[in-house]
Amino acid sequence: MRNLRLLTFVTLAAASFLCNPAGAQSTADFRVLPYQMNPALDGMQLTWFTVANNPGTLTVTGPGLASPLVFASTPVLEPVLDYQINAELTAAGAFPFATTAIFEAPGVPARNWRHRVTVTGLQADTEYTYVVTQGASSYSNTFRTAPSTSTNRRLRFVAISDSETLVLGRTRFREWARTTPQTPNSTGRPAGNGRGRDQYFLSETAGYQENIKNIEARDADLLIFAGDLIEGTANECQRRWDEFWRHNAGEYDDLFSGLPFVAAIGNNCIYNGGAAITANPLVQYARQQWSAYFDYPANNDPLAKDLYYRTDYGPITILTLCSVGALGANDNVAPPQGQGTNVNFPDIRDTNRAWLLNYPFGDLPDFNVGTAQWNWAVQELAAARAAGQIIFVQWHHTPFSRGIHGSSVTSTQSGEAMRIYAPLMEQYRVAGVFCGHSEVAEMSYFDLDNDGYGVHLWDVGAAGDGLRGVEDAPGATTAAIANWRNNPLNPQGAAWNINPYHVWCADQSEPETWNGNQLVSGGKHYGFLEFDVERTSGGNFRITFQNWHTFPLNAGDANFTVTGYELRPYQNRVVLEGPANDLRPVPAALRVPFGAGCHGLSLASNAPRVGFDWRLTASGVDPVSPFGVFYFGGSRQDPAASLPSLGLAAPDCFLNVGTVFGLLSTSALSGSASVDVAVPNQTALLGLALVAQSLALSPANAAGVATSNGIDATVGR
Repeated sequence: MRNLRLLTFVTLAAASFLCNPAGAQSTADFRVLPYQMNPALDGMQLTWFTVANNPGTLTVTGPGLASPLVFASTPVLEPVLDYQINAELTAAGAFPFATTAIFEAPGVPARNWRHRVTVTGLQADTEYTYVVTQGASSYSNTFRTAPSTSTNRRLRFVAISDSETLVLGRTRFREWARTTPQTPNSTGRPAGNGRGRDQYFLSETAGYQENIKNIEARDADLLIFAGDLIEGTANECQRRWDEFWRHNAGEYDDLFSGLPFVAAIGNNCIYNGGAAITANPLVQYARQQWSAYFDYPANNDPLAKDLYYRTDYGPITILTLCSVGALGANDNVAPPQGQGTNVNFPDIRDTNRAWLLNYPFGDLPDFNVGTAQWNWAVQELAAARAAGQIIFVQWHHTPFSRGIHGSSVTSTQSGEAMRIYAPLMEQYRVAGVFCGHSEVAEMSYFDLDNDGYGVHLWDVGAAGDGLRGVEDAPGATTAAIANWRNNPLNPQGAAWNINPYHVWCADQSEPETWNGNQLVSGGKHYGFLEFDVERTSGGNFRITFQNWHTFPLNAGDANFTVTGYELRPYQNRVVLEGPANDLRPVPAALRVPFGAGCHGLSLASNAPRVGFDWRLTASGVDPVSPFGVFYFGGSRQDPAASLPSLGLAAPDCFLNVGTVFGLLSTSALSGSASVDVAVPNQTALLGLALVAQSLALSPANAAGVATSNGIDATVGR
């Protein structure tokens, strides 16, 4: 848990390195700051890298320690992390090797000495301070040991994917698909090309930086990283990792110095250039880079260590799987187009028919039925279920998605092959599956056997790379889907659906509101999934999922200037309740603003939760109005009724509430009026629909009134 962030570099030389890591004269002591892995009941593993072959010292202080624990590190050279590919060594252009690599002396590329210390002997669920000293440099932060399975503390997790770091990302603005719908009051996304139009407001680097700041602010206990930490590239083979650590344990920020994480390998993580068979040696090189940085628990295949593994954290078990490709008889075999998951769904299939072919080295695991990884997954799912754990699973390639990688119809790197795991997820009552790859920030829910127990699937691939749209947006369906729907070989014909289990995605479910060149709200942005796990009564749990996004506050000028950032929730809160082996959705408290106010009056609220107050606040109340009126109904007035149509001379003002069944009024002060509505703690109220609107006096029209937008709310947890 990240409660303290102390970054102290004692010498000017060390500070200069982190401010300018590419400097050829740098002699800094840290190449990568300490990062946290493998939290345990009695300790934590810390890893860091240096340029020089000098041992370091780790000092730990905190509760239960009569004196500090002091550990000496033993540097281990990792030659696989050397700059060694000719295309990288000779890289030119805007980011040449000579100015973006790390050097230990002029013209001498720096090497990577790994330091790894596993701290034990500590108390469970306790925060400790650690200090790592390397030469004259010192870095300090905190870590928290894992809780016991019986903990009553609320546990918070963050899930992300597809940061895909590159040096190139400093100036690259990714595609921002125009497939997102608009609200009725939106002027529409501005036409043309460039930032704020068909490219995103922020560069990849800036987007990921701001996302990290918001993740840090949420004070999570553990981060789940569902693949593609770095981007596949032929000329940034090691510099992409340098950039990753600048973000997460270096110059830009130190997220993983204060927060442990579990990561799945993704297709971009193993791509270092090449095509088809010529890529294989470079794939092996990339796979070895992965294990040079990460030391995850062992599995049943020593060659596949760090690629699939189990993590236990209190009452939670997280299984991480490897979905990057199939081997042997499964290699390069496409799933049958248009076929869903059923008892006859074939075993033979692949997630990478683009460039991973006939891989000969044996250190990437197949994932298909009967393979070592499949057998291990079944074993660990059964063991975690028998132990009464809440189970989450992550891998990279999302099996169901409306994005480009949701089907073999649209991609040769589709995650469709991973659908073979969907029945296992249901059988062992998995509480959530986290993937990426399609980069559309999507939630799906599947119940394949129709027994009433389903699984939520989250595509969390909005960390810092692409901001894609769906492939089947109304009016913008891709040619691949249109052709397949018209293909006589397709048994479903025009009814074929790329993702029949889709529930929500940022691209289609969060419409944009524009005012000229200014984006006011909505749309797809860089962000993350957060979920809290709480123990309730009778041995039950409540899990609350919420997607957050980093909204770029923008000036609305011709240059689409970003003036700041704001962390905002999407309208997709999901709540599960029940015992660990039977967690089911319950109505989630939601509130969605809709419609438009007039003469500056607006209405905002929290989401109404049973047992809490529902607070509604009217803003922009005219000084002539001594009060604000709030009125309530059970449904929207759709379409909104103009007040002139109701006999009131108030042009541009509307009634947004259907049948009104209640009114409340309160005094207004300094242009604002608020009211609290107590929501009883009664389960019978869960799912109750409420609609609210506010009214105030105004001199702006003959009727003397102004009305606000509406709030469409659902009572829930």
